Amino acid sequence: MSVRGAAVAGLLVVLVLVARPRAAAADPPSDRTLVIVGLSLALPTYAVGVVVHEGSHALTAKAAGADVVEFRPWPGRSKQTGAFQMGLTRVTGLFGTKTRLAFYLAPKVADLALLGAYVGYYHSGAYPDGSWGQLVVTVLATGFWLDFAKDTIMWSRHNDLVKAMNLMGATDELRRFPIRLGFALASAGLGYLVLQGHERLFASNDAPATAPRVLPVLSTTW
Repeated sequence: MSVRGAAVAGLLVVLVLVARPRAAAADPPSDRTLVIVGLSLALPTYAVGVVVHEGSHALTAKAAGADVVEFRPWPGRSKQTGAFQMGLTRVTGLFGTKTRLAFYLAPKVADLALLGAYVGYYHSGAYPDGSWGQLVVTVLATGFWLDFAKDTIMWSRHNDLVKAMNLMGATDELRRFPIRLGFALASAGLGYLVLQGHERLFASNDAPATAPRVLPVLSTTW
C-alpha cells in the first residue's frame, strides 16, 4: 500500500471510531490509550499537513498567474536540486519580490489561519466533550503548529523561510536572527494555546471525583 493509501485508510479508521455510537456511560480511555492512538494518527495527520502546506504554495502561485509544473505532497528528492524534501511544489512565471514572498510564506499564513480557527473552536460551545473527538482535533492542531514552528531552526538554503529571508535582504544568520526570534516567540505563544488543548484532553478522560457523602440532617420544630 502506498503512503497516501495508508494515510487515507488510517484517517477513515479514526473517523469511524470517532463517529460510531457509544453508550452514554462508557468509561473514558486511559492516558496510555490516548497516547497510543494519538501516535497512530501521525501518518494521516502528516498527509493532511503536507497537502495543506504544498496546496497553499500552489494556490498562491495560481492566484498570482503562475503555472504549477510539479505538485508532490509526499516525501522524495527533487530532480532539480537533489535535496530530500517532505513535499514539493515547483512553479514558473512567478515574478516580483512581494509575489515570491507570498509564495514562500503561504504555508505559514495557512498554519496561522488554521490555528486561529482551532483556538476559536476550542473556546466555543461546539468543542467536543468526549476524549476521542478532542484527540483528533488536538493532534491536527499539533501538526499545524509543528509545520509553523519547525522552520525557526531550519538552515537549509532550500527551506521556505530561508528563501523568504534572503528576499528580504537577510542573507546571513546575523541579519536573520531578529526574524528567527520573532518566529520563535510566535511559535511559543501558539504552542501554549495548543498545549491547553492537550491538558483539556487528558483531563476529559479522568473519572469524575466521587461526590462527598452527605449525612441526613434531622430537625424538629417547637
